[in-house]
Amino acid sequence: MQYDNLPPDLRAVIFDLDGTLLDSFTGHFAAYQATFTHFGLPCGLEDLLQVYSPDWLAVYRAVGLPEQHWAEADAIWLAEASRHKPQLFPGALELLETLERRFALGLVTSGSSERVRGDLVRNYLDERFQVVITGGDVCTPKPHPEGLHSALDQLKVTPTQAVFVGDAAADAHMAQAAGVMFIAMLTQFSGDLPQGNYPRVRSLPELRQLFTA
Repeated sequence: MQYDNLPPDLRAVIFDLDGTLLDSFTGHFAAYQATFTHFGLPCGLEDLLQVYSPDWLAVYRAVGLPEQHWAEADAIWLAEASRHKPQLFPGALELLETLERRFALGLVTSGSSERVRGDLVRNYLDERFQVVITGGDVCTPKPHPEGLHSALDQLKVTPTQAVFVGDAAADAHMAQAAGVMFIAMLTQFSGDLPQGNYPRVRSLPELRQLFTA
């Protein structure tokens, strides 16, 4: 299933992590539940999906958590998230093994550096990417394109020589702002993806077909 509009001079494939390669929804939902419960805020699944963003500060703002509580909220979230060990989606390693034969690989995620590095090592991904940009490596989080621009610069490719694979609206808007083609992974995080002519896939094996058919 070759997608006709893949960049003709494609040299790099850059990924989001959570919800794209890593099945982290359950752990993240539990972490937000613990955080919101602590502060007496609504904590159901629908409540989270209505406000979800890779930028956790945007989530705090959306639920009305005062800024003076953000540091405490971060500590609660990280403590709960550390109890969960999310696994890769089926087909992740096979996809990356296929792509790394032809393309440079990068990762741009909003997650904290310590947590992301731990997830990568635990899932044998720590040697797969030529560049990893975490939330701690940027001044302005997604959907601002700072992280993606940094990845492009380090990979030494132009925006038209790369694609970005993500699962949330902020991923799509970041890619658009950077001038990079977006590919959507449809997951629980994908409720408000913007309209547009870009590929949408429901599994990593399906994504792999975009590059191998």
